[in-house]
Amino acid sequence: MPACVQKPTAKTTATCPSGTENLTVWGKHPEFTTPVSTTHISAQDMAAYRMQTLGDIAERVPNLSFTNTTPNNPVLMLRGLGGAEDEGPVLYTPVLIDGIPVPGFAMGQMFDFSNVDVLRGPQLTEGINAFAGMVSAQSRDPGNRLGGALDFEYGTGNRKRATFSGDLPIDASTSPRVSVGGETADGYIHNRTLGRRDTGGWHGWFGRLKLLHKDRDGGEWRFSLHRMLNHGGNDYFETPANARNHISYNTSEGVNDTAYLLGSAQYHRRFNPRMILDVTFGGVSTDWTYSNPYSVFSASSGFTLPTRQIGGSVMLSGSSGTLDWKGGIYGQQVKRWAPYEFDMSPTYASRTTATLGTANVAFIGELGWHFAKSWRLVPSLRIEHVDSSLSHWTSSMSGDTPYAYSMQDSLPRQNLSKTAPLPGLKLEYNPQPSGALSQFSWLSYTRSFLPPNYSPYGSYGSTVSLPYASSYGNTVEAGYRLGDLMGRWSVEATGFASFLSNLQVAATNGAGESLIGTAGTAHSRGMEAAAHWKPLGTLQLNAFIGLTYAAYDRFVFGGTDYSGKQMAGTPRSSFGFSGDWHPAAGWTVNASVIRRGQTTLYPSSSIRNAPYVLVDAQIEKRWKHWNIALYGHNLTNSSYFTRGLSGGYVVAANPRQLGFRVGLDF
Repeated sequence: MPACVQKPTAKTTATCPSGTENLTVWGKHPEFTTPVSTTHISAQDMAAYRMQTLGDIAERVPNLSFTNTTPNNPVLMLRGLGGAEDEGPVLYTPVLIDGIPVPGFAMGQMFDFSNVDVLRGPQLTEGINAFAGMVSAQSRDPGNRLGGALDFEYGTGNRKRATFSGDLPIDASTSPRVSVGGETADGYIHNRTLGRRDTGGWHGWFGRLKLLHKDRDGGEWRFSLHRMLNHGGNDYFETPANARNHISYNTSEGVNDTAYLLGSAQYHRRFNPRMILDVTFGGVSTDWTYSNPYSVFSASSGFTLPTRQIGGSVMLSGSSGTLDWKGGIYGQQVKRWAPYEFDMSPTYASRTTATLGTANVAFIGELGWHFAKSWRLVPSLRIEHVDSSLSHWTSSMSGDTPYAYSMQDSLPRQNLSKTAPLPGLKLEYNPQPSGALSQFSWLSYTRSFLPPNYSPYGSYGSTVSLPYASSYGNTVEAGYRLGDLMGRWSVEATGFASFLSNLQVAATNGAGESLIGTAGTAHSRGMEAAAHWKPLGTLQLNAFIGLTYAAYDRFVFGGTDYSGKQMAGTPRSSFGFSGDWHPAAGWTVNASVIRRGQTTLYPSSSIRNAPYVLVDAQIEKRWKHWNIALYGHNLTNSSYFTRGLSGGYVVAANPRQLGFRVGLDF
């Protein structure tokens, strides 16, 4: 139909319907009719606004925030929920690469993705259980023509990045894609004790091999192998005054090394217009070695955190008459080793070891009923069963000053199981377009669940052996979208309210143990809204706003009453504007202005982040095979923090960054 509208030539009109035929044009893309608050980020968006880490994405998406100890290790929080991922196996907001979950803190640099989708709110039928929402990244598919691309980038902090990608089709049905790259940077810290400017730097490489095969039966097979290695310093914790100016007086650089190896296999087949099969299977091995400079705590402190997981899903969907359905099974097994050392000898030394195991299986079902022309009712059910274990837990504490003592503790294997039925219900309104307008709205209820487990970093067996309880949530969400059929403009808004019980929170008890506590009751409520307008064929304007109020209703832990307090790391408001302009052939100008509201620092700091503004811009020129771009990130050099300790030390976000990028397509 677009060919008939835009190019009414004799050749195209030969296939156009005659004036006597009744033609229904819905003009809706899948995102428009998805009953979930979603932000879709394309590869072009990531390049235009230089989104290369999960933190870059979190700062530019409504109601998504993050905390990190180093810039390459963000832990995500959605609508106020999350942050405890590096304290235990809790996944408030799973991060997926080609359908396989990977710990967000191990992801590091993103590369060669076709898109990233942020889904806000609990997800019951997307495979993995998602309590707060999920972030799903898809790597680029191989192309069907021989070609490739080279890119080089240089910027502030002596940051150098080079990437290569290439498509090597074997035949019409089989094509592999190779992408490799490397990055090195001095970072943005001036350590005046050591006289160095590279103590917050990093270097690493990354690569991906992906194979796409289309069989004779219409099935699509995708096999991908991903590898990332990153080695860096950890000179980030400082007093607020020093951190704000990116100055350090630490006596060493610390260690922050991450790596992952991920394999994924996906199969998609449409048996007929009413039956689709999707199968995903894979595994990931991640490693994180982390230690603070000695001067941060006047102690040697750190850990090595290997995680191994494997799993997948089988999903079948179809439709018949006024009914459509989706069902399947998801399973996953995870093992994490969690040693931790804190040594300030001769006064005090503590060492713990632990192995956490989790195995879960979920049965998923959803039934859609088109009970009227424009209405659809969708009940769903997820039955989640989880087995959790803690093994090889040991603890040793000792000291020589002012007197000598030594304590040893250990636990036999601890096990627990939990089965939780999680119902959901959606009501959708999806009318036929009226004139040039298309609209879609929904109202939903979802029951969500976080499984129980054990706190691996406790120092005493008496507390570690007591598992923390399951978390439950009841979320109500209402959304509305309205758009022009020709794509010239669209608006959408979503309101939500989540009522939470036994919410799992990283906290410190009266004995100084780092544990997962549970807030008796809590809530999160707010809204997201976005608008897109294309006043000219060469100009697109975008805007968003996110509002969240997430607080504990009843939570007393470690002798501190957090009841009524806002959850750390979550700004109450964020909003932004961006524009994409093509002033002449081959030229593109992108700019964005984003304001993030005030918040306290995660996990338990009383230090507040004042509101801050991020300004990004890029100008790019493209020729037939070449492209060159100049960019600025955080142009106003806004100073803010991403992590806080109860002792007053903080981690500052990166300062202003300027650079250029040169690329060649062939």
